[in-house]
Amino acid sequence: MSKKQDKQDRVRKYIQLTPQVADGLITYSKTWHPDEGILILQGENKKDRILINGLVIPPFSSHGPYYSGFPINELPMDLSYIGTAHSHPNGSNKPSLEDLNHFYGTISIIICHPYQYENIAAYDRDGNNVEISIMA
Repeated sequence: MSKKQDKQDRVRKYIQLTPQVADGLITYSKTWHPDEGILILQGENKKDRILINGLVIPPFSSHGPYYSGFPINELPMDLSYIGTAHSHPNGSNKPSLEDLNHFYGTISIIICHPYQYENIAAYDRDGNNVEISIMA
């Protein structure tokens, strides 16, 4: 087994969302439709999983039909920020090259139209799909 494969096996985690975070992401995405919406994920990086338990609206964010973003230098220092979530109004929850080039944090969540639980996906900074679940 290669070192790279060994490292991937050791750090393989899954994402767990609280129901409030999932509902907030859906509502926020519907509010911004047909533009993209963007949020900052708050949570805890645990041994076997990443627990996402909060959403933050980034200051000075911009939104359009094919983009969303915010100036990272305007964020207050907060160690609970672990990534971003944004919507894709076009119906695909796969990360674009632009998404990967502007990756922030450990994880990226993308929700696509129609904005429902089954349209939420998570990715690492290499664009690999990460298992995601919503807590009961």
